[in-house]
Amino acid sequence: MNDLQPNNVGDRIVLMHTTDPNTELQPGAVGTVTHTDDAGTVHVAWDTGATLGLIPERDRWRALHPRWDTQPYVGGKATR
Repeated sequence: MNDLQPNNVGDRIVLMHTTDPNTELQPGAVGTVTHTDDAGTVHVAWDTGATLGLIPERDRWRALHPRWDTQPYVGGKATR
């Protein structure tokens, strides 16, 4: 389950877990939702430059609240 569904274009999210064995993204990666397709995949422009889409039934992420989650994340933990 994810903390924010449906995700809206422009929402900032942090990756908690992905089942994609071919991605270099790690938990704690931060990105911006670009769109959700007809299959329900949430497409994200990751701050690393990656464009991995997230599958709600397989991957886990949470919303970054703009007021409380302003510091960058590294390895799933806030850096400050």
